[in-house]
Amino acid sequence: MRQDIPASSSSVCEDFSHCLPGFTLTHTVHLVSGLDLGVVSTAAGVLEGEQVVVDRWAVTRCGDVLEQKIVFGEMTERRAVRLREQLAAVDGVVRAKIEHHFVRAR
Repeated sequence: MRQDIPASSSSVCEDFSHCLPGFTLTHTVHLVSGLDLGVVSTAAGVLEGEQVVVDRWAVTRCGDVLEQKIVFGEMTERRAVRLREQLAAVDGVVRAKIEHHFVRAR
């Protein structure tokens, strides 16, 4: 029998480095909004206020929407989820999702 555990559960692991030696946990947040570039600058302000280091940030226009792909490294899963929630609350954001990736350390 399978039991799903919500991401907000206290059982969320804060550090996965012991699970996969030689790998780093990174996080990618995807934001979709209208063509308002103010959403991009507001998102940048949120991340600056949280003192987040961004590894990569790409903004792409796809028809009448903007897609932002923001990649963070070196942070806990809980903090990444909290950042996604903060970015999802930015006025104009239509959709926000997060991906967690294990990346082989260099």
